[in-house]
Amino acid sequence: MTEIEEFLKLRENLYAFLYRMYVEEPPRELAEDLVNNKVPIPDLKPLNEDMTEGFEKLRKFMKASKDVDEVHERLTDEYTRLFLGPGSPPVPPYESMYIDGKMMGPSLLRLKKDYKKAGIAKSKEYPEPEDYIAFELKFMHHLCEEALKKGECIGKYWSLQKEFMDEHLIKWVPDFCDDLYKSEQSDFYKSIAKITKGFIFMDKDWIDEFEGAF
Repeated sequence: MTEIEEFLKLRENLYAFLYRMYVEEPPRELAEDLVNNKVPIPDLKPLNEDMTEGFEKLRKFMKASKDVDEVHERLTDEYTRLFLGPGSPPVPPYESMYIDGKMMGPSLLRLKKDYKKAGIAKSKEYPEPEDYIAFELKFMHHLCEEALKKGECIGKYWSLQKEFMDEHLIKWVPDFCDDLYKSEQSDFYKSIAKITKGFIFMDKDWIDEFEGAF
């Protein structure tokens, strides 16, 4: 594997890790991984301040987690309270809420056009709109995956990633992460908020640095 392929694989894995944290109510499998200290923490150096703090909090959470049922119940309750409600959730995980101040705003239409340009369409079975944070993280994961599969077209996929980062992720995800960090009392979602924010800023720097290299 070349250096560029290793770099893309690292980013692909980090986006997959974060996608898993947001895509649905935490499954029992995640609680088992946390209790058994099997959630993979990448050996990535140097880290920025947010990622360093986030991974340290995650390590402490795993070390303190002893009972799978208790952890699973707590994480499910927290996920529901934070992102689902009842009522208006304290941390709405949707781009349109942060950019437009309402659901299904103009930013969602722009987002759909960007997905269409990349040949992506949401499955009818997936209940959340396309501006849900997990969907956006999954899209970046997909672009990294496609760049690895089709190395001769890496420039195309790099351009798509830069555009998506600049036009979407960087505009709202850091603010979402700040709200998540302030709204949560346990170290788990505090850690995920810090890791997500730190990685988005780090990945923007990476994307900008390598612009035009392919």
